[in-house]
Amino acid sequence: MIRHLHPTDSPGLLQFSQSSGQGETCTLTGALRGGPGGFPTVKYASIALSPRAWQNCWVEARRGRIDGVLRAGPRSGPQAWEVGELYLRNSKTELALDLLEQIAIPAGGAGAQRIFVRVPANSAVYDDARKAGYATIYRETVYHCDAASTALTRLGIPDHSIQLRPRAKTDDVALFRMHNLTTPVVVRMKSGQTSQDWLAGSERLGRKATEWVLDLPTGEIGAHIQRNSTRSVRMFNLNWATDAGAELPGLVAAALAGGKDVQAATAVPDFRPALAHLLATIGFTEQAQYEVMVKPLAQTVTEAHRAFAAIS
Repeated sequence: MIRHLHPTDSPGLLQFSQSSGQGETCTLTGALRGGPGGFPTVKYASIALSPRAWQNCWVEARRGRIDGVLRAGPRSGPQAWEVGELYLRNSKTELALDLLEQIAIPAGGAGAQRIFVRVPANSAVYDDARKAGYATIYRETVYHCDAASTALTRLGIPDHSIQLRPRAKTDDVALFRMHNLTTPVVVRMKSGQTSQDWLAGSERLGRKATEWVLDLPTGEIGAHIQRNSTRSVRMFNLNWATDAGAELPGLVAAALAGGKDVQAATAVPDFRPALAHLLATIGFTEQAQYEVMVKPLAQTVTEAHRAFAAIS
């Protein structure tokens, strides 16, 4: 059985790091930064000493030896959890199924209605996740370029070709409406169909991410851009309405603007071929593919049925 990571596990984490392989899952930000890496011992030793942090971290330990480490918690709201990181001892890869199943217990107890996980395409953990009740929502491809400034030049778009404004809380309804109009119904059915589901399951590009929207003349929102930069990479996420399709080059230019002397990366779902094609023409290349999956923890009642009940 899994249990929370404890401060006394710190010595065991060092031993575990020497016998573990690459991570098995990652968040969107992790995928854009290069995907799962080796076990970060110092990071988890720090987590073990922080009461707030270790509450979102679990271990599979037997006879004092750590065989698996899993980190999970809410995405953007308590209704939607995500398995952010999963590490396994090289000799215990079969534990992936158990860990992905067991994390549903604390998630459900905390009020989550679904758990998301992102796994590299064609990985062994993909099959384990399916056995544990996770289903693919969509496959995404991470696109990467060595220089954001070069890609911006190839676009040939003048600065400030479109007018954006910061996202406001009052935009939530309009953004949810755009999401419904631009996302395939099968994706919406698996990831949640209410505005509350959508908000809780939305992915963020870190605490320092900025969000921008494009207003259409009709008063609707035509596009939503998330941007975040580190010292080495500009990460961005882009969604746009059908009526703003002609603005796609300008939207990509806005996402890349200001990213001088850094790389750039974004993840494109398989139902966004227009963006994938545009990125390829300005020098982006495919870096990795992931299966974005979800496990429902609550079944929505879609139809009421009459029934007799005995009254004592």
